[in-house]
Amino acid sequence: MKQKKTCYMCDEIATSKEHVPPKCLFPEQEDLPGGIDLRKQLLTVQSCDTHNSKKSHDDEYFLYFLGGCNQINKIGRNHYTSKIRRAIKRNSSLFRKMTKTAVPVIITDPHTMKQEESLALTLEPARVNNIIRQLSRAIYYHHYKEKLIGNVKYQAEFMATTTDPSEMQNNKFSVEADIIFQNAPYFGENSEVFKYQVIENEESKTMRLYFYEGCRLLLMFNGK
Repeated sequence: MKQKKTCYMCDEIATSKEHVPPKCLFPEQEDLPGGIDLRKQLLTVQSCDTHNSKKSHDDEYFLYFLGGCNQINKIGRNHYTSKIRRAIKRNSSLFRKMTKTAVPVIITDPHTMKQEESLALTLEPARVNNIIRQLSRAIYYHHYKEKLIGNVKYQAEFMATTTDPSEMQNNKFSVEADIIFQNAPYFGENSEVFKYQVIENEESKTMRLYFYEGCRLLLMFNGK
C-alpha cells in the first residue's frame, strides 16, 4: 500500500499543493505585455488545508509589504499599480491597518539614485515571523525533498530595524551576503519575481531569497 504524503509543515495528510512563494506574488498575464508568462512552473509543496488555504490573509499581507518596498524591480512596481491597487480598492481594511502608524521618511530610490518622499510602515512582528517561518520550511522542503528538523533564523535585508531607512540600504548583512553568494547558482523559473540561492556545508545550510530582484531574505538553517 502506497504511503500518503504529509504536509510540509506538520504530520497531517496533504490535501493540496502550496505555492512557494505565494502565487499572488506572480503577476497574471492580463497585467503583463503580450506573450509574457510569469506563472510558469511555479514551485509547490504538499500541504494540508491549515497551512495552505487558511493562510490566504497572510499571503496578502506579505504581498502588500513587498509591493511597498522601494527596492523592487519594474515587474514588482507594475504589480503594485495593477493587482495590488485593485485588491486595495475591493477591500481596503488590511491596507488601512498597515498604514495606520506609517511615518513620512526620505529615501534614495535605488533605480534613479534620487531622494524621494515615502512612508515607513511598522509591521506586526509575530505575523511577519510566522509568514517567514512557513515560507522557510516550504522552500527547504522543495529544495531538499525533506522536512526541516529544527528552526531557522532569518535576516530580512529589505527591512529597516529603525526609523532611519539608510540603515536598510547599507545593511552589513547584505554586503557580506553579496560576497558569500556571488558564485552560487540561482534556482527558480520566474527570476524577475522570485529566485533563490543555496550555500551549504557539513554544519549548516543558508539560502538567499530574492523577491522582485531587490528584496532579499537571508535564511540560516540549523541556527548557524
